[in-house]
Amino acid sequence: MQENYMVGIYARLSRDDERAGESVSIENQKEMLSRYVREQGWTLYDYYCDDGVSGTTFDRPGLNRLVQDATDRKINLVLCKDLSRLGRDYIEAGKYTDFVFPSLGCRFIALNDGVDTIRKNNEMLVILKNVMNDLYARDTSSKIKAVKQSTFKSGKYVGCYAPLGYRKSAEDKHILEIDPVTAPVARRIFDLRLQGYGFRKIALQLNAEKVPSPRSFYYMAEGRENLRGETPYWNDVTVKTILRNEVYLGHMVQNKTGTVSYKNHKQVSKPESEWIRVEHTHEPLIPQETWDAVQRMDNHPARGRSGKSGTIALFGGLLRCMDCGSSMRYLRDYRTRKSGESEYRAYACNRYMSGGKNACSSHYINQKALVQVVLTDIRCKALWAQNSRECLRERLLAREHTASVERTRTLQAELNAIGKRLPELDRLIQAVYEDKVLGRIPESMCINLLNQYEVERREKQERSRELTEQLAASRETESSVDAWLDMMQDYAQLEELDRPTLVRLIQKIEISERYAVDGHEERDIHIYYNFVGYIEE
Repeated sequence: MQENYMVGIYARLSRDDERAGESVSIENQKEMLSRYVREQGWTLYDYYCDDGVSGTTFDRPGLNRLVQDATDRKINLVLCKDLSRLGRDYIEAGKYTDFVFPSLGCRFIALNDGVDTIRKNNEMLVILKNVMNDLYARDTSSKIKAVKQSTFKSGKYVGCYAPLGYRKSAEDKHILEIDPVTAPVARRIFDLRLQGYGFRKIALQLNAEKVPSPRSFYYMAEGRENLRGETPYWNDVTVKTILRNEVYLGHMVQNKTGTVSYKNHKQVSKPESEWIRVEHTHEPLIPQETWDAVQRMDNHPARGRSGKSGTIALFGGLLRCMDCGSSMRYLRDYRTRKSGESEYRAYACNRYMSGGKNACSSHYINQKALVQVVLTDIRCKALWAQNSRECLRERLLAREHTASVERTRTLQAELNAIGKRLPELDRLIQAVYEDKVLGRIPESMCINLLNQYEVERREKQERSRELTEQLAASRETESSVDAWLDMMQDYAQLEELDRPTLVRLIQKIEISERYAVDGHEERDIHIYYNFVGYIEE
């Protein structure tokens, strides 16, 4: 007697499948499979569809609902057109056909492939079909990436929206041209930053002036409403993104993000070594000097926090307590002093200010006095760079050499080990799956091993990306020293210290507590410069 099956029909269509035509459309799959259910005398419970979803991911709404209904015993047979509809990752697809559906008491049929889990002689067929589907997904992904890489390398713009200040050319949508409407807004954002405005203050200023946000400008240019409900207001993230986009120099920098793999479509940031940079692809919006000054401010490791007004103190984020390592808090006193000053500015250890003398000592220092110390040091280093460039260069390189060589050797060794291990893990994963199908190992052991290997693979891939970035940074020592020497020569006659100059030149400043020497108070101030760090006299 034939069992009365409650059938769940699963249909899937990805964007790649759309190119194959009507034969794989959702409606065609449903019609063909429904007819088969009627011919067999079974009962159709429901359709489970995923339209426009890749077969390399198994986190799909339709598939998740199907598994849940199978778990709840609402269906006992899953029917799909072929194994590729279930998925194109042979390991994951095998888990469903070998473990998930059988454990739920659910029969599985891939009609066009002749796969039926009620038969015990087609395990090898399932393996071969799943592997072929996996290879197809890998090949398709590779071809799409190759096309994108070629587009990036040609310097063509491939974004959905043109960056603020630009518009897509009417002749070629891959070419950017300056937009006379939005270009002044982009230029003003750079100008405000150079004036010492924080990201938040810039956003507040633009909102107060009722300047439309980038997306609002887009909808205005398109002549349509913002039906998606995207915010019409500026925020600090939007401002920061604009200030760090090399498109305003006339360069195209793409391939900054990508998917983890052809099986995992999660977007991740790529190391800078993989970015594709093509210079002079379009007209620049700001000069190089403006860009350089802003980057010194925006890419600094300790930016400082803006106050309620959004303005950052002169040394904000740059000062560190030499004893406890905490930041130095900006102090502002408007009481008139004996010297006649109506506004007194200083800095003190943040840990002391929060926890008192049991936490640390004050390390209190007057801003005016600190300005003179820093000004003098900058001038001295600038004259040194002018008059004894090669001597100073050799000294800085020698200092960095020993540490750099050992660091590079260690990083490269670890990276090489990971490079050998990753192919081994791929082979182990495939071998475990095949051993289970052939009955060499039990099901529970197979699942445990697969999970173990998959976790290790993800960890190794993430560590590999980190090591690549660290190696790239460790190899930049010589160019960094040269860049610093070139930069410093311009400051031998510096008369006034301002925020952009400080951020351009200095990484951090360590302040010691005052101490007595022969009846006089002294203190140590260590100035760490960008690129080269602390330079002892």
